[in-house]
Amino acid sequence: MKGTFCPNCEEFTDVRLETTSQVLNIRGKPIEIKGEVAICQACGAKVFNEELDSRNLEEAYVAYREKYKLLSPDEIRTTREKYGLSQRALSRLLGWGDITIHRYESGAIQDKVHDSTLRLIEDPQTMQKIFETSRGKLTSYTAKRLEETIATFLQEDNEQTFRASFERMVAHPYSDLTSGYKKYDLEKLENMIFYLLKRLNGDFITKLNKTLWYCDFLHFRETSVSISGAQYLHLQYGPVPNNYDLITGMMLHERLLDKEEIVFDVKEDIVGEKLIALVEPDASMFSEKEIEVINFVSDTFRDYTATMIKNKSHQETACIKSEDGEIISYKYANELSLSLPN
Repeated sequence: MKGTFCPNCEEFTDVRLETTSQVLNIRGKPIEIKGEVAICQACGAKVFNEELDSRNLEEAYVAYREKYKLLSPDEIRTTREKYGLSQRALSRLLGWGDITIHRYESGAIQDKVHDSTLRLIEDPQTMQKIFETSRGKLTSYTAKRLEETIATFLQEDNEQTFRASFERMVAHPYSDLTSGYKKYDLEKLENMIFYLLKRLNGDFITKLNKTLWYCDFLHFRETSVSISGAQYLHLQYGPVPNNYDLITGMMLHERLLDKEEIVFDVKEDIVGEKLIALVEPDASMFSEKEIEVINFVSDTFRDYTATMIKNKSHQETACIKSEDGEIISYKYANELSLSLPN
C-alpha cells in the first residue's frame, strides 16, 4: 500500500500488511481476533488505516456474536423476511424504535433481551401471540397480510406435526427378517407407489400391493436387503404392506393419489378402484439396482389382472408357508418364482 501517512515519520510512506492477534473491546468485553494492520516500511510503526480498522471491527462483532450466541444480521433479516415485514414494521410490532431492526441488520449488536425476542418470533405461534396484542401498531394492509402469513405457517406446522405422528403410528422398529433387514422408510415406500403407478399408468390397489411385495422381496433375493423396509401381511387376497389401508388413505387425503372407479359389471354393480399418482416419484431415492428391480417387476406384471397376480402370489412359497394374518418372513424370498434375467 502506498501513500499512507505515518505520524511517526510525519510523512506519507509505503506500508505493508501484517496479520496479528488483536484484542478489541466490544461492549466492555475483550474479543480477540486475527486481523490485518498496516506497518510503515520506513520505521516499522503501526499506521492507522480506516478500511482495515472497520474490517477488524466487523470481525470482532462476528466473534462477539458467536461467543455470546447472538443472532447474526443475516439471521435477523431472514426472520423478518419470513413474515414479509419491512424493518420499520417489525420494529413497531415489537414496540421498539422505528430504526432498531435497521440498525441490527446493518451490523449493530442487539442486547440479550432483544435477541431473545427475535429468536422467539421465529416460531409462528409466538409471532401470532405478539401480533394479536400489537396488530394496532401496523397499517391495516400490513396487519392483514401478516395475519394470512402466520396462518399459513401454522397450517404447515400442524400438517408436519400430524405427518410425524402418522409416521410413528404406521412404522415398526424392526430391522430383521420381517422387514428385509432394513429400517422402515415410509417416504421410500410412498415413492415406490408413485413410481409403479406412473409406470403402469395407474393400477388397482390389489395389484399394486402384490407388485410392491414382489419388488421388496425380489430386491432382498438379489441383495439381502429390501427396498422399503416394509413388513408384508398374508391376507386373503395375497401379500399386502402392513397398514396399507392407512397409508393409501393418507396419500389420498394429502392429494398425492387419486382414485377412479372402474365398472366391471353394471347389472351386478361390480366396480373396482384404480389408483392414480398425482405427483412424480423422486427417482433419486432409489439405487440403480432398486430401479432395475422395480422396472422388471412392473414390466413382468404389466398385463396381469388383479386376480392373476393374486393367484400367482398364492403359489409362492412365502404365502404357502405363512398363515393368514401373519407377517411374511423375507427368508422365503430365496424361493421366489421371480428372478432378474442374467
